[in-house]
Amino acid sequence: MHIGLCSPHWPPSLGANGIVSYVAAVRDHFIARGHEVSVISQERLYASDGSAVPLAARGAGRIMASIGEKFARLREDAKGALPEVGRNVARQIAAAHQIRPFDIVEMEESFGWSESAGRAIAAPVVTRLHGPQALKPPRHLTDEELRDERDRCAAEARAVRSAPVVTAPTQAIMAGACRSYGRDPAQTSAVIANPIRLRANTPRWSLEGADPDHVLMVGRFDFWKGADTMLLGFEHLLRLRPHARLTMVGPDEGLETRPGERLSFEQFAQARLSPEVRARITYRGLLKPAEILPLRMSAMATVISSRWENFPYILLEAMAAGSPLVSTDWPGADEIVLDGRSGLLSPVADPAPLALALDRLLGDPQRAAAMGQAARDRCAAEFSLEVVGDKLLDCYARTIGPAGCRP
Repeated sequence: MHIGLCSPHWPPSLGANGIVSYVAAVRDHFIARGHEVSVISQERLYASDGSAVPLAARGAGRIMASIGEKFARLREDAKGALPEVGRNVARQIAAAHQIRPFDIVEMEESFGWSESAGRAIAAPVVTRLHGPQALKPPRHLTDEELRDERDRCAAEARAVRSAPVVTAPTQAIMAGACRSYGRDPAQTSAVIANPIRLRANTPRWSLEGADPDHVLMVGRFDFWKGADTMLLGFEHLLRLRPHARLTMVGPDEGLETRPGERLSFEQFAQARLSPEVRARITYRGLLKPAEILPLRMSAMATVISSRWENFPYILLEAMAAGSPLVSTDWPGADEIVLDGRSGLLSPVADPAPLALALDRLLGDPQRAAAMGQAARDRCAAEFSLEVVGDKLLDCYARTIGPAGCRP
């Protein structure tokens, strides 16, 4: 097969992003299985051999893309969902298809751009659910932001309803998207997890190397990642364990506290935390993976405090390392973490139960280590690149059919 994959940026070294991590992993697996893979990103086509070609619509590809654009422009409700960017993405895919025809293309559902891409080429375009906007919990938005949000959800709904195949990493995401976006559950779909590479030489968490008082949270400082839940939960934890300390890693994008207002980490800490609590917290900001690794190895527990997630690599990376973890119970979390066996789940946006879950882990190191090992075993059995990658290839082959693949 010749498989096309769309990525927000490329190569992956340009920055951390869940979609980029997913594309990088499956690309390598597909190539190892003998398939040709092209990544379309930022007006360039990156071939299996690593070469890059600028993309400009030409010939039949330009005609197909222009037809798709006309359909999009005829839709009055397309306004507000960055339609011009979507049309540009469709033009890039059409141009790449002219260079070397695809058998199948996969791209995310964001802003409904996969609908335009599906009109631009004859090959099927699979819509991968990386984070449907309609499923995310309400947050503090201005009136203009609310209008943009509604337009985005409407555009994504059209794309999800019209896609020949939709894939999602959890059953919760699939069911929620079908319900919210009006896709018939009988239409072709597949629940396939996000994959992670498991290498024999990857450093493993050990009880002997962990600080019994150290807690690690990796994620943006913002509303979605539950930064406030983490900080207020840690405040509760200090009442139970005065020697606990917290390290937070991730870019400071500001925590929305009311429409049009965001508080930085320091602003939130000054407003909501006592000096004594603040003194037990180290905020490291954005770090490279190699810089995060020793922090994960030294932490007694890793925390995912999000209000909502899709299938986060931060969680998978902790599981793959065998790190004991606590995660908030966003929809689909229980399909990844088996509560009490491979980690602990805590209610979303509720600091007190999060503190109690952390107290359980810190207070029983042997049980924590056993859950970390169970998480590692679960990754190998359910989420490894070999297992997930082959499921995706089977899905593509069924979508294309026996006569669809090109030599």
